[in-house]
Amino acid sequence: MRNKLLGLILALLLCILPIASAAALTMAGFDGESSNHVWAENEFFQRMESRTGLQFTFDQYTNLGQWKTAKEKMFSTGELPDVLFKAALSVEEQIKYSDEGKLIDLLPLLEDNAPNLWALFEENPEWLAAVTLPSGKVAALPTINPLPMQNAMWINRDWLDALNLDEPADWDSLVGVLTAFKTKDPNHNGKQDEIPLSFLGPWDLKFLSHAFGVIANDYNIYADDSGQVRFLSQHENFADFIKALVDLNEQGLLDEDGFSTADALRAVTEGDATVTYGMFFGPNPYQLFPVTLGEQFTLLQPLAYNGTQIYRDLYGPIATGSFAITSACANPGELLAWVDILYSQEGATEAMAGVEGENFIWNEDGTWQYAVDLETYSTYVLYDLSVYDTGNMPWLSPVSFYAAYDTESLRQTTDMLIGLEQYTVSPFPYYYVLTPEQLDTVAPLQSALGLYVDESIARFVLGELDINAPEDVDAFYDGLTQRSVQEFLAFWQEIYDQQRIR
Repeated sequence: MRNKLLGLILALLLCILPIASAAALTMAGFDGESSNHVWAENEFFQRMESRTGLQFTFDQYTNLGQWKTAKEKMFSTGELPDVLFKAALSVEEQIKYSDEGKLIDLLPLLEDNAPNLWALFEENPEWLAAVTLPSGKVAALPTINPLPMQNAMWINRDWLDALNLDEPADWDSLVGVLTAFKTKDPNHNGKQDEIPLSFLGPWDLKFLSHAFGVIANDYNIYADDSGQVRFLSQHENFADFIKALVDLNEQGLLDEDGFSTADALRAVTEGDATVTYGMFFGPNPYQLFPVTLGEQFTLLQPLAYNGTQIYRDLYGPIATGSFAITSACANPGELLAWVDILYSQEGATEAMAGVEGENFIWNEDGTWQYAVDLETYSTYVLYDLSVYDTGNMPWLSPVSFYAAYDTESLRQTTDMLIGLEQYTVSPFPYYYVLTPEQLDTVAPLQSALGLYVDESIARFVLGELDINAPEDVDAFYDGLTQRSVQEFLAFWQEIYDQQRIR
């Protein structure tokens, strides 16, 4: 009897072990520098296992340098995980490893195995173009965020109210408001310590060019209405824009530390501190202030130029390289089905906040809140319930759900950013994929031209160069020519024309 019992147990184990082994997939990825998540313990993966039956062993990184080293090692040795989640794969890595056959081409598998994502791609073909490599392969799936991070203008609403001022609607009214901020003690401390406009270098200042009808990207280029790629300084209003910045500085309306400070240096951490900023740029007020002070700020709508309001779209809705399946995976279809859940509204909502009724609840007013006491369980919500908040998650970010959170300040900020989207324009297509050879061509040109433009803007604003002196202006344009601006524009014109053909 004993031998029969042992034989039965062994037979059962032999039946069970292959199944457990088949389900034990390996996952590696980068959860972000600020992560406090532990994937092996996080309920996100537990919920996904309940939905799909897929289990993982994890190789998780929270240091970008270490993750880059780990990627290089795993691809060079061939000791690959089944899947890369929050993969932080550059386009160059996607091209290299897909060409080597180490990342599989997902495109032929998407329609059958990822219907949610495939429907999004069919509705938004530019999103599919964004993740398609020059070879025609899709080596990695994206983060899709219909409300991407923005470098918006935030103005102190309490100061406007204290001085009985309307929000500025164009450049002239902005100057009037900033002047009042400087001279009329809106923070009521009896000191002239107000900083009307805080900024971080020329990059922030260039976001004000919209008030002159000028929109360019981080490469200082834009495509005009005829499809001609042009450089920022070629715009007919560029000189007027620089002159306006010079005037702001001469009137003392710009932060005197604006060309040398950083967010870490200007951030306010004490909730009872005296606010000295009238206006600044950033994704939200809470980047610089605690909630109690950040609530003073409201999003400033784009300033009108000739009756039209436009604003630069910073990143667009796509971040590439978030999810990839390697050649080590025996059944890529099941992993695509797993991740496809995150490209649905229901799945993304669960990924963010957990299970309705258990982890979050709806309020009668249409807002939602976490089901636990946040004062007691804040670390649980931040660290253990989900992994959405750090790194680039492969999903369709559930913006409408996020916007309904019951904290009023967060909800209002999100609503304001959603409202800004109607004015945003892309000065140049986001969705181009450069080969390593193309990057080798354009990178040194961009490095030289980008640094030169930013330094020149700073020098004009600070008075080291005179925007009204023809010799200084001519020298600036000569400097662009010396740094091969025409070759740079020809390169991007070719990229732009290819995008139009596609």
